[in-house]
Amino acid sequence: MSPLATSPSICGRLLAVVMTGVLALASQVVLAQTNKSVDDLVLQAQAVMQKGHPDDAVNLLRRAIDQDPTRAELYLLRSRARDSAGKSDAAIEDASKYIELKPDDPAGYINRARIYSSAEKHREALEDANKAIALAPKQPDGYYRRADIYNDMGKTAEAKSDEVMAEKLDK
Repeated sequence: MSPLATSPSICGRLLAVVMTGVLALASQVVLAQTNKSVDDLVLQAQAVMQKGHPDDAVNLLRRAIDQDPTRAELYLLRSRARDSAGKSDAAIEDASKYIELKPDDPAGYINRARIYSSAEKHREALEDANKAIALAPKQPDGYYRRADIYNDMGKTAEAKSDEVMAEKLDK
């Protein structure tokens, strides 16, 4: 009898390994396949967003999150899509989840500050912009965002000061 006839199929072994978590290599293969599938969904979501279909992007990103719920950038992307679709509360939830997963990334606070600002929640927007600046004081993005918030609040002197700082850092 052939050795191949007595050995389990490759698919059967891979499934058994994944199911039991015995071999790290099999887990890496599954992870790579998941990442590729999730990456494909992200690319599709970005394409439909560019075409002006944020609800379709939200659905694609939901599927991606279902496959990899710990991948922070998926929540960031979905928050932007939800905001574009006019769903600011859901966008804030996703932005907050991103921050929960990556609390030291100023981009999450800048993103949520933008959503808060568009929802006219200026106090919350200002808190997030300040947090982004505290995390990355030498990066201009937090200052630009805070300047926008100050402008929305009618605080032109503060806005101008942040614009000057952002431009200085941007050079």
